[in-house]
Amino acid sequence: MNKILVVGLDLGGTKIAAGVVDSSGRLLSSLRLPTPASGVRRDLAAMFDAVHAAVGGVGVALAAIRAVGVGIPGAFDPQTETAWAPNLPGWKRVPLRSLLEQILQRPVFVEGDRNVQALAEIWFAAGPKKIRNLIFLTVGTGIGAGIIADGRLITGVRGVAGAAGWMAIEKNWQREFGRVGCLEYLGAGPAVARFAAREGRKNPRGLIGKLAPGQYRELEAQQVVRAAKRGDVAARRVLEEVGSNLGRGVASMISLLNPEVVVLGGGLAAAGALIVAPLRRAVKLWAQPLAARHVRIRLSALGDEAGILGAARYALLNLGVS
Repeated sequence: MNKILVVGLDLGGTKIAAGVVDSSGRLLSSLRLPTPASGVRRDLAAMFDAVHAAVGGVGVALAAIRAVGVGIPGAFDPQTETAWAPNLPGWKRVPLRSLLEQILQRPVFVEGDRNVQALAEIWFAAGPKKIRNLIFLTVGTGIGAGIIADGRLITGVRGVAGAAGWMAIEKNWQREFGRVGCLEYLGAGPAVARFAAREGRKNPRGLIGKLAPGQYRELEAQQVVRAAKRGDVAARRVLEEVGSNLGRGVASMISLLNPEVVVLGGGLAAAGALIVAPLRRAVKLWAQPLAARHVRIRLSALGDEAGILGAARYALLNLGVS
């Protein structure tokens, strides 16, 4: 039997990734284009170009594509069928599904990026036993969780389930929590840069201080990760603090949902054990003991293709392909 072909489209704040995927999970083509991020119309045009380029890379006509799955950096409201992407200018209540269906003339299915990436992790999970309870935690500029419980994707009544960045892990309210959420303010990439700036001011002659002398606002999380991997004590202390903060949030998720696996992805996952080790220690300390004992916490193995594969999987499931 011929495999069904779909396109997975991963819209990000800085890049649009697209690829053709068959119903067995094989990635047949993939590409990346910059996100214009200058309004919905230009972003839509770039998404259209990405789909056609991905299809052209396989050498088939667009008519051979059964559907397009789209992951967005925000939420898709199933009641209004509109997309919300707070980091993209103009992306409030955008009727993305109908707009793309008009210009592509193919069925389109839209979901939040964290949710489709959770589906990808389930799809490609190794082992003899099929995983039915999983949390995919993406940690980069922000924090989000894709939740699969008893084999079902949990999206919530307005599509914002999994807004893990808003979990409260600190008892004292800070004004910034009202803008991005408590866990995100204390556990995402900008927190790494902010805490590193604090260390740099303490010791300007240290490695962190030399990364951006006198210009600590220009520090980036990946610079701090590289410094930590080179053995810088201050940088490692920063990642320990951020990892512990993340771990308290993950501990609450584990206690509430009792998953089999927690998968960590996103830009900050590049820190590897420097983030995962303190996260695991915090989970052991804070989570419900039985749930903590039976959960596996690991890094995503899907890399940059997770968004494409997850969006494709979402399209296939909506077509009734299991």
